Amino acid sequence: MRADLVPGARFPDIELPDHTGLSTHLSDINGGKDPLAVIFYRGYW
Repeated sequence: MRADLVPGARFPDIELPDHTGLSTHLSDINGGKDPLAVIFYRGYW
């Protein structure tokens, strides 16, 4: 596990693809003003 991923720590500003396939940073979504939930779902449809 990464040392910076601990409870209560700020989540890293990672870059992820949006629903159109374009890459965006988490900070670009709301400018860091409001809380943001990031959900990683791994499943099989």
